[in-house]
Amino acid sequence: MNQPIRLLGIITILTCIILLNSGCTQQQTPTPEETIQTILEKAAILETVSYQIDTTFVIDGIIPQTTTMKIWQKTPYLKEDVTITTINTNSSIGNMTTNLSVIKRPEGIYVYDNTTNSYQLNSQQIIPQPTTTDMVQNLLNNQTLTITGTENLSGIPTTIIQYHPNQGGNTTTVTLWLWNDRDVPLKEQY
Repeated sequence: MNQPIRLLGIITILTCIILLNSGCTQQQTPTPEETIQTILEKAAILETVSYQIDTTFVIDGIIPQTTTMKIWQKTPYLKEDVTITTINTNSSIGNMTTNLSVIKRPEGIYVYDNTTNSYQLNSQQIIPQPTTTDMVQNLLNNQTLTITGTENLSGIPTTIIQYHPNQGGNTTTVTLWLWNDRDVPLKEQY
């Protein structure tokens, strides 16, 4: 009675060894380019999303400026509230904070005017953060992207990518922390 059980065990072990050696049980690992493209394409099809990007500009190891952008998008509408804090190393002057609120609608871009307490159409205004579709197209078509790792930001899993903007002679490195579920940037550093 032990003989058939041993035979069955040997056959099972041999089958497992053959499958493992053949690669049938291994998952294919996508190339970094496929991973980045897949990640960013998820963001391109979002019609409704809200998120916050915290941006830090680091020059010679000093953080001279931080920006927080709160973004709400429901295609074709986009609203951004931007707070820019310029950090002054001279303690007698202190930091300077600027706020900007922008709404993008099909008929144009509106900027909040503090004097009239209303949004005013402004054809000269450039929107600080493009729509997710525009952002994805720019990153995929105009940049060489590299995945550098993963990190949790306040409990939210992110994928970290880096690129050098395609601008003549620019040596800046941009690091983006992309939200894995929505694949929009939650943090960026220049």
